[in-house]
Amino acid sequence: MPDTGPAGQGFDLRLTLRQRRLRVLTAVVLALIVGMVALGARHPFFRSAGQPAVRALARQAVAARRAGAPVARSAERARRAVAVRLAFIGAYWSVCFLLSGVLLVLAWLDVREVRRKLLAARMSMMRTGASNEAEAPASSAPTGPATP
Repeated sequence: MPDTGPAGQGFDLRLTLRQRRLRVLTAVVLALIVGMVALGARHPFFRSAGQPAVRALARQAVAARRAGAPVARSAERARRAVAVRLAFIGAYWSVCFLLSGVLLVLAWLDVREVRRKLLAARMSMMRTGASNEAEAPASSAPTGPATP
């Protein structure tokens, strides 16, 4: 529904197709972020450090590599498993962080679109006001002599 100003001019401030798309995309990204944070905070894969036996073997492998000693095959597999787990967790939270950046960009694009529409409405209002002022002095001028 267009808004009408004091002079009766109409300004269409409804959502454009671009604004609607931006807001739907913003809602999808926000829902994805909330879901990822909830999963990351609740799921045991992200909360625990893994099985104690695997962690102990991984520590043995790291200590043996530092000492230059031969590493047992099971200890090396445990070290790799821990490394992959940490890499996956790091990548997961990095994606969540990047989606937050995307959310900021989408918000900026939406604000830019709103500002553009407001500027267009302001310019239209100024044009309408200028044309009304140009017509007003000619129509309000006295036509005859003033009587006391």
